[in-house]
Amino acid sequence: MLKRLSLVSLAIATAGGPTAVQAAQFTFLDPAFVQQIYTGPLVGGPGMAWTSSGHLLTLNGSTILEYDPLASAVHQGTNIHPTIATHPIAGLLPGAGVGISNGIDGYIYVATGNGLQRVDPTSWTVTTPAANLPGISGLGTGGAYGITTLPNGKIVYVAGTGTNEVYVYDPVAQTNSLIYTSTGLIDDIQASPTGEIALAGQANNEIIIITAAGAVLVTVPAPLAYPDGLAFGYGASVARLFSNDNQGTITAYDFSPGYASLLSTTTIASGGSYGDLAAVGPDCALYVSQFYNGGYHNSALFGTRWDDATINNEPSIVRISSSRPGECAFAPSVGGDVPEPGAAWLSLLGLAALGVARRRPAAA
Repeated sequence: MLKRLSLVSLAIATAGGPTAVQAAQFTFLDPAFVQQIYTGPLVGGPGMAWTSSGHLLTLNGSTILEYDPLASAVHQGTNIHPTIATHPIAGLLPGAGVGISNGIDGYIYVATGNGLQRVDPTSWTVTTPAANLPGISGLGTGGAYGITTLPNGKIVYVAGTGTNEVYVYDPVAQTNSLIYTSTGLIDDIQASPTGEIALAGQANNEIIIITAAGAVLVTVPAPLAYPDGLAFGYGASVARLFSNDNQGTITAYDFSPGYASLLSTTTIASGGSYGDLAAVGPDCALYVSQFYNGGYHNSALFGTRWDDATINNEPSIVRISSSRPGECAFAPSVGGDVPEPGAAWLSLLGLAALGVARRRPAAA
């Protein structure tokens, strides 16, 4: 059952005032949705998570940036949500990981090149300084881009030297299990509201959906799109997955119940730049990164279209929401309902969680 958004939540999510102008980063957008540049020029990785009060967070190296819930600044004629705080996180392991996810226990989980760590957002400290969480060892160095939280509170993340190994960490039992190995790089991953896991098989240009135990349910080729950032949404009697693609499109994949087979694909947005990260906020909106990546995977040769008609190589995050007032377009995340660390788990069981992807250098 969908959570009804309050008028206060909607006001915060769409803040910017009656004079705010929505930038057309995507030259085509399905009329069921609206778009606006949320923040930019973007700094850092970034992974995305949210504070308990609904503030967007992104990961930038060993710091987490916190953004104003109000569009209180202007860049290139565009009302944006600026950074209002920088939280240094001492003790993060080195590595190429940039993924972060809200756990239902109130902590923020960070995927690093060496494993998985946990951050207390009340003190902005790593709970296992310079060390992995219990049960995590032998992953070696390498990428760690996708991370998501299952409805039961377990953390799913990608690691390994080839960034192709999917692990599940149980924060209660403190166990870590390898459940799936891909033949190529996996970028973003996302848990469905019913506990399945979608993988962006970016290296093989495909989307893979597996069970929480690692069994493959369906593999879908995605010719030329290069799916990257993933998020679940809603469709009539179908399971719907959205992909933020490298070639400036956002594609909706509609599956039969249980993700047994693909029913159809629909391009809901096009004309953007290089799409990578995606996450669903507590406001039921989809947040997607856009940036310049030198034409990699035939991506567009720009980063952002700003409101003053400037087109440059600066990166940004675009917010996409339903054009129908009060309608939830994307699977609600743990987002704005994050409890204090250590709070009771059962009150939040069943909520979907966030997933993130990395921002890839042009030489990748």
